Amino acid sequence: MSTPLRVLLVEDSEQDARLILRELKRGSYDPSLERVHTPEGMTEALSGQAYDVVLCDHSMPRFDSLAALRMIKERGLELPFIIVSGSIGETIVAEVMRSGANDYVLKSELRRLVPAIERSRRDVAERGERRRAEIALKESEERFALAVQGSRDGLWDWNLATGDAYYSERFKDILGCEDGALIDSTESFLRLVHDEDRDRVAAALRGHLERREPYDVEFRRRTDAGELRWICSRGQALWDEQGKATRMAGSLSDITARKRAEAVLRDKLDIIERQQEAIRQLSTPIIEVWDGVITMPVFGAVDERRAEQMMDVLLQAIVRTGCRSAIIDLTGADGIDHRTGDHIMRLVHAVELVGVRGIVVGIRPEVAQTIVSIGVDLSRIITLANLRDALVHCMKGPGRRERRR
Repeated sequence: MSTPLRVLLVEDSEQDARLILRELKRGSYDPSLERVHTPEGMTEALSGQAYDVVLCDHSMPRFDSLAALRMIKERGLELPFIIVSGSIGETIVAEVMRSGANDYVLKSELRRLVPAIERSRRDVAERGERRRAEIALKESEERFALAVQGSRDGLWDWNLATGDAYYSERFKDILGCEDGALIDSTESFLRLVHDEDRDRVAAALRGHLERREPYDVEFRRRTDAGELRWICSRGQALWDEQGKATRMAGSLSDITARKRAEAVLRDKLDIIERQQEAIRQLSTPIIEVWDGVITMPVFGAVDERRAEQMMDVLLQAIVRTGCRSAIIDLTGADGIDHRTGDHIMRLVHAVELVGVRGIVVGIRPEVAQTIVSIGVDLSRIITLANLRDALVHCMKGPGRRERRR
């Protein structure tokens, strides 16, 4: 099956053109041929369509191969250019080849034309691939250089096979080391890590290289100027077919500002926690009203959470003071319901379990009426009218229980 071939033939002899066409057909090509022999004709031909190859006679009345080759180069075209001439001197051949021609064939040896075309097309294709690869590499290097210059992170690249390493200038700035303090090796980097963090960073590196665990570690660094910095290091390795790490690259970030902000936040949270504890203490105060007697005034409503807090505070106070009696004053309490009554009973029972006498005072008439109506049983609890009566009761010592409203 014939292969299509678009040919631009720069030739002033019609007879030679027919011989070339016949030779191409004999070489299993199906050529479509455009013949020109003047600069104007070639300009028009190059503007009209694309070609697979240019076959050019060296010398014509108004044109020659050097001028034709120059027109192709000026347009930036990558076309196989082959000289097909009746006679051409070695000096001219050398000049034309230096100018960019791919090959030359004498008209008396047209049997060489097809192999020359195939070889030239292959060379041009390979040269084009190399050029595209070079352009892509250059663009990649430029992108990397821009990324390095514009990045706030420091970049590093270790060749684990040779022990060499690359560190960007930003990398060195983040570590705050002077010129010469960081050489191109992994050991040099580890020496700059804070003494207390160095083993942990080395272990993270080993875990990534040996077990492919993620490498994402934070550590401290004391700069040459004495500043303590927090740094985050991340990286990814490449392994060969035998599972051995051959290369590792990553980034280095200065997280000192974030760490300082976290410390400030922790301080604020500690302050808030202390304030909340103070508020809890204020909302559930413990007053030592007599030797061995404490009282806990209750204000507002008592829900499940408040009851647990009251029990915790009261039991801690009993242990702290070593008291014998604990008075729960409900004078300021409101919203007494069945659950509140149960909370109070549980509170008194907890006090009694640690060997302390529990007394409830301050049940107002409307609260007493509510307690009776909802059926809360306070029969097992000592209830007195007010704090004064409770103190008198405590000073009498253990005796018959009294119940007053």
